Amino acid sequence: MYARCPACQTTFKITLAQLEVRSGLVRCGICSAIFRADKNLIQSLSDVGQPADNAETEKVAAPTAKRKRSGRNKSTATRRRRKIGAETAPPDEDAAIPIVTELPVLVQPRSFWRAFFWMLGILALLTLLAGQSVYFYRNELAVDPSWRPWVAKFCGYAGCELRPLRDIGRIELLKTTIAPHPKYENALRIRATLVNRADFPQPYPAMEVGLTNNTGTLLARRIFFPAQYLETPAVSDMSLNVIANALLDITNPEGKAFGYEIRLVTP
Repeated sequence: MYARCPACQTTFKITLAQLEVRSGLVRCGICSAIFRADKNLIQSLSDVGQPADNAETEKVAAPTAKRKRSGRNKSTATRRRRKIGAETAPPDEDAAIPIVTELPVLVQPRSFWRAFFWMLGILALLTLLAGQSVYFYRNELAVDPSWRPWVAKFCGYAGCELRPLRDIGRIELLKTTIAPHPKYENALRIRATLVNRADFPQPYPAMEVGLTNNTGTLLARRIFFPAQYLETPAVSDMSLNVIANALLDITNPEGKAFGYEIRLVTP
C-alpha cells in the first residue's frame, strides 16, 4: 500500500505491520509530521497527485479492523502488541510512532535555483525583444520629442542612425524676386528667403522651380538642392526662425517665360 503525508504531500510505501503498531499513526520521514496513514492511503502509483478517496481508505483499512474482531486468541494479540512496543519504544512516548523510512515516490519540488534561472531567461528574452522593437521602429518613436533623446541614446550604443525630423510645411517662403540674369542671355535669376517655423531644427528642403508662359502652360521645371541654391554653404540644419537666403539661376526657354512658381519638396 501507499500513504501520502498531508503536510508535505510525499507518498511512501507502507506495510500493514506499520499500520497496526499505533492504530495507523505514523511519522513522515521527510518533514517529521505525524499523521494517520490509514486515513491517507492511496491504492496505486497512478493515484499519486490526486486527493485520497475516503471511501477507498476505509475499504483498505477495513481488513485491519476485521482481523482485530476475528476469533484469534486475545492473549496472542496482546503479546504481539507488547512485543512490537518493546522493540520500538514505550507506547506512551513519541518514539513509539513508527517512522516511514521508505524512499518517496513523488519527485521533490523544483529547486529555487531552477525557478530563478527560468525567470532570468524570460527577462533576458523580454529585454532582447524590447531592444529589437526599438531598433526597427526607432524613426517612428523618435518623432515624439519626449522619446527622441532616449532613442538617440539607444542608437549610440546600438550603432544605428536616426532619420532627422522634418516638416516642410513649417518652412516658410518669405520673399521671392525674379530678374534677367546679369551675365547670360535667356537666363533668369531668382532670389528667395526661407525661414524655419518648426519647433526643432530640420534639414534644408529642395526647391522645385517651374516656368510658365502667358497662358499658364509649363515651359520648364528644375529641382535645386541646398548645395545648389544656398548663397553660403550650409554647415548644419535650418535653425529656428533664422532667415536663409537662396539664389537660383534658371534658363528661360526661348525667352517665353511669363510666370514662375516655387515649391519646397523633400530632397
